[in-house]
Amino acid sequence: MSASHDLKNEIITQQYKSACCRRAFLSGVLFAKGETEGKSVTISLEKTEYADFVSHLIREIYNKEPRIFRSEKGGRRILLAFDSTSAAKYIESFDVLSENFTVCDLINQRCSSCLPAFLKGVFLASGRFSNPKKRFSLEFTLGKRVKIYTKILTDLDLKPLVAKRKTGDMIYFRNSYAIEDFYGYAGINHAVFEIIETQIARLARRESQRYLNCVTNNYNRMSAVANRQVIIIQQLEELNLLSSLPEELEKTARMRIEYPDLPLSMLAAQMSPAISKSGLSHRLKKIEEIGEKLLNRDTKK
Repeated sequence: MSASHDLKNEIITQQYKSACCRRAFLSGVLFAKGETEGKSVTISLEKTEYADFVSHLIREIYNKEPRIFRSEKGGRRILLAFDSTSAAKYIESFDVLSENFTVCDLINQRCSSCLPAFLKGVFLASGRFSNPKKRFSLEFTLGKRVKIYTKILTDLDLKPLVAKRKTGDMIYFRNSYAIEDFYGYAGINHAVFEIIETQIARLARRESQRYLNCVTNNYNRMSAVANRQVIIIQQLEELNLLSSLPEELEKTARMRIEYPDLPLSMLAAQMSPAISKSGLSHRLKKIEEIGEKLLNRDTKK
């Protein structure tokens, strides 16, 4: 089952104790997918269980028994149809909203939970949410009501993007923080926590990869330096020039070519008397400098 369906199933199993919130939820569904023809109202939903839940609200609020069926035109969506003058007038009111309308013009907001309930209803009927472990994406297919819903979300300080599709205009978010904020307004806390957990996991993976890259780059750099030093020491050995180095440098050079693959810390531990890693690094750099001069001088001869 998809992330959207998991979330929607969670929404319809919640308890909406206040009548005002149940009405606000149904208002969100009617806003998203309600269509009228006279006093006849039709609602399009994705699954039978969503239709059953919405039917229960219709019976309670409008005292009507909706008919559940599939469109004769085919498709997988479930249709609910019922006759209600008041429900039809509510849907038709969307076409005559003033430019300065607020969400209170769409719902009779009696308590602080009414707006979250309305947003849940819109999501149930028209929303689609991708699995955050794969990508962050929240979409609403709303057709001609895109402009209205865009203003509602903008008034909540969200900034949705709009795209035109053959199946109807769409509002969408691709930013995880905006999606998190929407679910916060809608009171869908489980989804908020899932997004936060995914963000933390992604950050941890990025930091782990960054650390691995840093270690790899450092290893490659140190390996290149060690190889260069070993080559110079070997050339000095072939030309019998190692003995021209100061005693401690000659000893260090011979240890380096004896253990060419040892990291500095382990090579330092092999030295007698003991020497620090930084001290050993300084000696090898000195050997490299003197060796290059000796080799250049020998080449000129």
